[in-house]
Amino acid sequence: MNDKAARRRQWRTAGEVPAGTGTGRRLDLMRRLLRAEIQPGRFAKQWLDARRKALGEGERVGDHLCRALNQVFYALDDYPIDPAFREDGDTTDAELLEIVNQALARIDGAGN
Repeated sequence: MNDKAARRRQWRTAGEVPAGTGTGRRLDLMRRLLRAEIQPGRFAKQWLDARRKALGEGERVGDHLCRALNQVFYALDDYPIDPAFREDGDTTDAELLEIVNQALARIDGAGN
């Protein structure tokens, strides 16, 4: 299966997602964040870039995976990448880590 065909199908689990895709990159970044291999601000920027790639390439994921990835997206929507712009009520680094941890637990609990 070529890359274009791989992106057209819908991935139901993380185990089905090819590593070179935007979705695969988001999953990798989530794991790297939890292993403290990447700082939260850098994670946020790269994860959002990978999301744009996934959308641009037409990548599709099943409902369960979509909900978990959206959980991270919504947290990042309230996360200031530059700490100088942090306001009360914004997602903190600790909250982001917890949300990513919960999202991966949901993803990995789906049989991956």
